[in-house]
Amino acid sequence: MKSGGEASAKLLRRKRVGVPVIAVTGGKGGTGKTTVAVNLAVGLSMKGSKVMLVDADVDCPCCAMLFGAELSNGEEVKTFKPVIDAAKCTGCGKCVAVCHDHALVGLEGQVPSLFEELCSGCKACQLVCEVDAIKSGQKVLGTIYITDSNGIKLVVGELKPTEPRSPIVARATMLRAAEELRKDKYDIVIVDTAPGIHNVVAQALWEADLALAVTEPTPLGAHDLGFMLELTEELGLPAEVILNKADIPGGLKDEVVKTSRDRGVKIVAEIPMDEELLRSYVSGEPLVRKSPKSPSAVALLALVPHIREMFVKGGET
Repeated sequence: MKSGGEASAKLLRRKRVGVPVIAVTGGKGGTGKTTVAVNLAVGLSMKGSKVMLVDADVDCPCCAMLFGAELSNGEEVKTFKPVIDAAKCTGCGKCVAVCHDHALVGLEGQVPSLFEELCSGCKACQLVCEVDAIKSGQKVLGTIYITDSNGIKLVVGELKPTEPRSPIVARATMLRAAEELRKDKYDIVIVDTAPGIHNVVAQALWEADLALAVTEPTPLGAHDLGFMLELTEELGLPAEVILNKADIPGGLKDEVVKTSRDRGVKIVAEIPMDEELLRSYVSGEPLVRKSPKSPSAVALLALVPHIREMFVKGGET
């Protein structure tokens, strides 16, 4: 990215609260982001920190499943939807012409038809209508759940099935978490982001103080880690790498090490393969509570003093 674009990207990182935010992210899915996020949150809580965990992977949120937590009484995330008053509409076609999503379709002289799934809620159609024929309706994009589990405040965003506007739900989830942070005092926030380097991921990274990039020693893991570290660099966001499945047979650990070294980023944890992880998934109990002496739990718990030293007042205790 050019220097001007990089500066613009950094300006987008405007923290809304004075609480440290750690974004657990990764260039591809299936690397173990959620495992790291949940167990890091629980590990910090076990050391006495007051923790909020935000599941901003709105297309596939699963932090609650790893907690065994029940989600109910969600808050709907809504956006604008045009409601056309056929009695007022003159069929001028201006709303159709201005709709960049092509959600409004109609010939001149006809009342336009709305393809709701294409509408982004930008309100351009309402702004250009000269006869006030387009009223403000609403459509539901997703749901935000807030609950307490394992002594941790859990904020979960979930996209409505078939709805494509996941960035809006991810942003709403981060804003709702910020509201909760203003109500009470928290020591740290852990955010489980979506995988990749797209808009949904950026919604969480803009609020973060540190990105923990979780990867694996596979060709795709090493390849996509490079993209993730490039993104954090452009955002001016400090990053560290966590190598999951570090001892997988035939793994490409050297490539992950090289990618990290070339970007000047440290690998702060190596998590081994461990059957206890599968058992913790099935039981709905975080690994660091269920089997704290298992190899992967030991590696995950070793992250706790590192994060506390960086961000929690008083450091490790």
